[in-house]
Amino acid sequence: MVKKELMMNIIEFRGSNPGIGLAARNGAAGPEAELVEDFKEFVPACFRWQKGDVALFHEPQMDSGFPDLVAVQYMPRAFRWPATRLELKPVDLKVMHHLVGVKGADVRMLIGALGVDPRTLLGTLERLLDANMITRSGGKWMPKPLKWVFGLRSIVAVEAKMKNWRNAFRQAQLDQWFASQSYVLSPIESPSGTALDRSRRTGVGILLLNGGRVRRLESARKGHIPASYGSWLFNEWIGRRLQSS
Repeated sequence: MVKKELMMNIIEFRGSNPGIGLAARNGAAGPEAELVEDFKEFVPACFRWQKGDVALFHEPQMDSGFPDLVAVQYMPRAFRWPATRLELKPVDLKVMHHLVGVKGADVRMLIGALGVDPRTLLGTLERLLDANMITRSGGKWMPKPLKWVFGLRSIVAVEAKMKNWRNAFRQAQLDQWFASQSYVLSPIESPSGTALDRSRRTGVGILLLNGGRVRRLESARKGHIPASYGSWLFNEWIGRRLQSS
């Protein structure tokens, strides 16, 4: 069982914030929204986070849908950015993620792999260079060390459902695109064997919140982040929020 425990600084993102490039859905009130509100107080203890701070995103718009809650553990010291970092666009993050994955590439390789036109790529490389995220060496564009440019330690997506487990798992699997872990959250006490089998097969964990406590029935499979440019979006949203505060 996990008891409520607030040990870390927590910032919340609710609704759209065009100033930082964040679009989000304003969820309707109801049992699932209440379940999320009850759960957020357990986040640091539930995931055994003891370092850094926490950001909570309510229904952010992602390419994969609108996850109910995304809890992000981040290290504040990693967000000492130059002002030029705030000018990055989604296409820039896609190129950056690719460079991190391949450990550097020249222009020809980037065009072939990403299908971006040369003019767009030139603008992207200029912005990433100005943001101090890449360098040029031996004819290749090389990413700076990840610890210098990516400040997130964990990205946990949570889908809250009262009954519809099939839809919950479907969305939770989509959330694995950007998250290091993905969970289904429910107030029921004993999920069916089918739900347990699906959890073990897909790597989606199960959290049960009832009686004022959270129980992790099945742990989610842990993945590496950044898992996609979607992981970078959370990094940039947090960084821009911190820069403006």
